[in-house]
Amino acid sequence: MKQIFTADNTGIGNATDYIRQVLNDAGIKGNENSKNLLAAEEAMGELVAHADEDSQLLVHARTFLGTTVFELSAAGQPIDIQKNFSPSIPDYWAESDTAINAGLRSLILSSMWRNLKYKYVDGNNVMQLSVTSSTHALFLTLGALFAALLAGIILTKLAPEDFLYALNDNFLAPVKNMYMNALKMLAAPVVFFSIVVCFSKQSNPSGLGRIGGKIIGLYMFTTLIATAVGLAVFFIFRPGDPSAAAGITDGFSGSFSKVEEISFIKMITQIVPANFLSPFLESNMIQLLFLAVITGLAVGLIGDYSTRMSSWFEACSELFMKIVSLVMHVTPLAVFCSILSMVIKTGPLLLLSLLGMIGTFLSGMGIMIFVYCMLMLLAGINPLLFLRRYLSYMLQVFAIASSNASISLNMEACKKELGIDSRIYSLSIPLGATINMDGTCVLLAVQSLMLAQIYGVTVPAGAIASLAFSIIVMSVGAPGVPGAGAVILSMLISMIGVPVEGVTLILGVGPLVGMFITMCNCLGDVVVTMIVAKSEKMIDLNVYRRK
Repeated sequence: MKQIFTADNTGIGNATDYIRQVLNDAGIKGNENSKNLLAAEEAMGELVAHADEDSQLLVHARTFLGTTVFELSAAGQPIDIQKNFSPSIPDYWAESDTAINAGLRSLILSSMWRNLKYKYVDGNNVMQLSVTSSTHALFLTLGALFAALLAGIILTKLAPEDFLYALNDNFLAPVKNMYMNALKMLAAPVVFFSIVVCFSKQSNPSGLGRIGGKIIGLYMFTTLIATAVGLAVFFIFRPGDPSAAAGITDGFSGSFSKVEEISFIKMITQIVPANFLSPFLESNMIQLLFLAVITGLAVGLIGDYSTRMSSWFEACSELFMKIVSLVMHVTPLAVFCSILSMVIKTGPLLLLSLLGMIGTFLSGMGIMIFVYCMLMLLAGINPLLFLRRYLSYMLQVFAIASSNASISLNMEACKKELGIDSRIYSLSIPLGATINMDGTCVLLAVQSLMLAQIYGVTVPAGAIASLAFSIIVMSVGAPGVPGAGAVILSMLISMIGVPVEGVTLILGVGPLVGMFITMCNCLGDVVVTMIVAKSEKMIDLNVYRRK
């Protein structure tokens, strides 16, 4: 709906009342309502300040899939974005009241810039404000999660088995697969364009090398801790009943009997793709990172074309992030289908038979979360505020169970909830999805030794050290997709003399533990991103500390 107001203070007041009513009707209330209302009011103040004489203030509001978009426009002279929205700190403390008011207005607009877009079209200044209720999305996701668990318990008790499999095959699995395919489809372009933009805008290569070194160093540090935690919790709880192997492995053939040898040289040489398109088609994140870095550096070295190419890549990055935000609106439905499908396929008996392994693994996850909190405290970050900001995204990546598919989600969390500069998260999040597999390390350590205990294989201290090193190396090259852990596990257990067919013992709980693995992996990625951003002073505190 489009409304027309006078381009003066009276018109701004009337337009503000109209926007307040639209926000209320959309269910956006409280602090979230006030914050966005203030941003809209100050944006209209900028439009009126630059408006031509006798021009009008137009407000066009529309709601789609839970997101309300306001388009504010007025005819006038172009607004200098850098000058008006990114003022220097001393401007806020200028002597005159006019300068102070202008500085406060710019501060408000700067803090809301992630949700505010500006363009100048046919003599009109146009600002677009997108508003989504994060609290509403969180409650929907939580509701879908618990509703799926309840429905799964009831259906497995009352419904015929044929009905359950038909429901899963014809509705639950297709919905889950379409959702995950959409995220996987977006992962490659989101990663590529965001990293290209990051490197093309980097004016200080030495600073970029410093940031990259911090990111990789922290990832390697948390990976070492995760592997040690996995070994420690196994020796504390020692899960694995030898009597469980006989019944569960019946009827399974050695589908993992062929184990491919891991070559470090091969891993290095495969970083460079044979052609430009294969990393996109195969979702090879290491090769994609290589292409993005090379392209981003090259964009900054092509002279007069650099500005145009950089703007084009930035527009592509914004385009795919917007597509991600649209896909996120169906997250509650995807979470419901994913959890219900897992309950139907796994069944309560198999879950109970492997409860010891799951409990040991979850205790390791708890320790890793504690480690992350300690690292944030050492970096001067409040972990409770961080977890509150990231909670809704943790639930979403939990249901997705794919680190690669969660890349766009984590980047959105860094941008909208944590206020992290894109130059940090555009590099750290895709890199983390490739080399930072803390949850995978904990699980591989627990499962490898558990299977050895079930099959009666004694693992000496030297073999345990070799196992730990192999877990670290293999986790770095592990694809961030569901099921990758089973392939790696088959390689690990063959090294310590356990039959490869032992992997079939844990296939039933793969969907469940995969969700926790992804949650831990993604949490580690975002924690490292936050710590590095804090050390580089590249966090928008107005976004991070908002109520």
